[in-house]
Amino acid sequence: MTAIVMECIKAENHPNADSLRVYEFSCPQHPSIQIVANLENIYSPGDKATVVVAPSIMKDNVVIKKVNLRGITSDGMALGKTDHDVGTDLTEEYCLNLEETSVFVPWPDIESLFNVRKYLAQTQDKRTVVYRAKVKLDGSNAGVKLSPSTTSGKKVIAQSRSRIITVDDDNMGFAKWVVERYDYFLKIRERANELGITDHIAVFGEYCGKGIQKRTAISQIDKKIFAVFAIQIGVLDAQLETDPAKISQIVPEDRDVYVIPWEGDDIIMDFSDTDKLQESANTVNKMVEYVELCDPWVKDKFGVSGIGEGVVLYPVTNGTLVSKQEYTDLVFKAKGEKHKVVNSKQPAQINPEFVKTIDDFVNLFITENRLEQIAQKVGGIDVKNTGSFLKEFCQDVQKESKAELEDAGLEWRQVAKAINDRARNWWMENVKNPS
Repeated sequence: MTAIVMECIKAENHPNADSLRVYEFSCPQHPSIQIVANLENIYSPGDKATVVVAPSIMKDNVVIKKVNLRGITSDGMALGKTDHDVGTDLTEEYCLNLEETSVFVPWPDIESLFNVRKYLAQTQDKRTVVYRAKVKLDGSNAGVKLSPSTTSGKKVIAQSRSRIITVDDDNMGFAKWVVERYDYFLKIRERANELGITDHIAVFGEYCGKGIQKRTAISQIDKKIFAVFAIQIGVLDAQLETDPAKISQIVPEDRDVYVIPWEGDDIIMDFSDTDKLQESANTVNKMVEYVELCDPWVKDKFGVSGIGEGVVLYPVTNGTLVSKQEYTDLVFKAKGEKHKVVNSKQPAQINPEFVKTIDDFVNLFITENRLEQIAQKVGGIDVKNTGSFLKEFCQDVQKESKAELEDAGLEWRQVAKAINDRARNWWMENVKNPS
């Protein structure tokens, strides 16, 4: 049982966040569950609420997992007050059955270096992390989920960054591309089984190449490819494999599928020492300059010279799997000057850019690259996509700008109109004068 009616037995304010509260819930199946929640629903001792215990997946594909919120662990999510008796099992009403449903498995958003540093500081975890880099390819984030059984009727499921896709509801033709290689992906499932991996797996990569994007060396090759950078094992208690050698044991390079290798040497980042951390950031920035000048992987693999987008830095695990949550807390990206979506001074920075005014904030986050990315995401520049573009653009900036807003003492409501107006002006100009 993962969605159960529980009684609130303790409620208090979060010690490190005015907008959060900490609750303790109880029921016969779970004597003590700690939940950190916002102020949308307020509970008092004696209240009954439906609590989803981590790990679970909601029917809207939202994954509920244990998280650390400003230094306090939350073991699930409270969905609201209820009149049901304590202990009532509501799992079927709220949660998915993984064996009977095609569940979307998202690849997490990758943060910037200063966000990783800030997270570790908030959790008082100033560790030293060894990183390795992979070239970041300019394409469309995609995935192929391979089911361990045929209960759902599908063993091979194609995904875009945000949803399950099909030939009839595709994203840049990736679902069609996967269907054409269905037998190949079944062999990946078989290879995983032979290695003792019998849970759900998702192969994540970049769908890129001819006709996908236009800005980098990878777009100049003569075919479309799927460049794999990670494999997820499991859905709820998910673990990630990012070591190229280990990935290659499961995913053979065949029929336009490639495994992205490591780029460069280990980079040691000491989050307890500002000077050492800055030295490591400088090393990352030099690597980004090198990759942007000429993508080394594309040149080596396809003989095509041209600019690269940047790099993604992964923590080294020495051959062991780690939880997906830990990876999302530590992985970071650094894009070159021609591809970054924030007007930052360096690709990898240990501190966010400081803004003094709303105009400074708008200039920092409204870039041509971000505008073009969101325009492509909503289906291209067309007047019928205006509402979707503005909504997606503002959500994208709001999601990525939390650190800068906090450092500047600003709130989203103070900058939202200026962001929306600038984005709208760009959009309408391009609608009137398409390139």
